[in-house]
Amino acid sequence: MKSLLQLAASLQLLILIASALAPRVLDWRRNLAALHPFLRKLFWVYGSFIVMVIIAFAALTFLHADAMATGEPVARSLCIFIAIFWGARLFVQFAIFDPRAFLTHRFYQLGYHALTFAFAFLVFIYGKAAI
Repeated sequence: MKSLLQLAASLQLLILIASALAPRVLDWRRNLAALHPFLRKLFWVYGSFIVMVIIAFAALTFLHADAMATGEPVARSLCIFIAIFWGARLFVQFAIFDPRAFLTHRFYQLGYHALTFAFAFLVFIYGKAAI
């Protein structure tokens, strides 16, 4: 389980690399230009906080994979929280986002499906560590 948790931590960092492409791929400069400056800044602040949370998830997993793998109570609670976070993200992927307008290249389609798989994998690994 420890090695799967370390893989999950690495995967979260890879997700951040993929998310760094989003502003260019989704043309945020043009698409956010119509927003009021406050809302545009708020959008970037929310995104920055999400990045910090994912970095924290990865760092805590790398640092405490042993405790998570053995089911120590606080580590189990952290695993439950991380599983819920990624489960919510997976829900959003299917129920809220409609990315069809942006999946114009085979590379983008592959990336979208890879992210979906990654989110499901993270839910499974952290959920398994929590029980």
